[in-house]
Amino acid sequence: MHLFPLAATAYLACAAAALAADKTVHDKTVHDKEHGFSLTYPEEWASETAFDNTIRLKIKSGEKGLTCRVSQNAYDPTAPDNPPDVRAFMEKDWQISNWQTTVGVAYRSASFSQDRLAHFPDGYPVRIADMDFHYADENVSFYGHSRIALTLRSSHYGFIDCGVTGDSADEAARTWAPLADQADKIVNSFVLDAD
Repeated sequence: MHLFPLAATAYLACAAAALAADKTVHDKTVHDKEHGFSLTYPEEWASETAFDNTIRLKIKSGEKGLTCRVSQNAYDPTAPDNPPDVRAFMEKDWQISNWQTTVGVAYRSASFSQDRLAHFPDGYPVRIADMDFHYADENVSFYGHSRIALTLRSSHYGFIDCGVTGDSADEAARTWAPLADQADKIVNSFVLDAD
C-alpha cells in the first residue's frame, strides 16, 4: 500500500484551496443617487457610467465574459398604453408576452423563459426572466443569452440585462452555462429606488 501519493494529493488539494481562498473576489456596491438604483458586482470588473440617455451603467467581466447594462428613465403612468397601477401590473397582470413588447422589440428575434416574480428588499415587485436573442443590423450580427430584470415604479422604470454573446446560439449557450450563477447574483442585487 502506497500512502504517500494519497497524502501528497490531499496536501496539493489543500494548498490549491488555500491559494484560491487568497483570491477572494470582493464585491462593490454602487448607489447611483442621480438615476435612483443600486447594484452589486465584482470590484475588478470594468465599468462605464451614463454613456447614453437610457443606459446608466455598463459593467463587464472581460473578454467572453458577462456584460451587464442598467437602464433607468422616467415613467409616465398617464401615457396611453401604460398601466396606471404599476404594482398590480407587475404582480397580477403581467404576461410573458409583455417581455416581447418591452424588451424583445430591440432585437431581430427574442424568446423569453423562466419568467418569475421577485421583490426588492422593500417588497416592491420586479420581473425576472431569461432571454435568448439575435441582434442584427447593417453592421453587426450576433446571438446571445441573458438574465434580465424589469420593474416599474410610479415615476421611473429600471431594467438590468446581464448576459453573453456569440457568433451562434450554440456558442452563446456554451458561454452562458458557467456564468449563469454569477449573472443571477448580479441581477438579483439590482434595486430601483423608491419614488
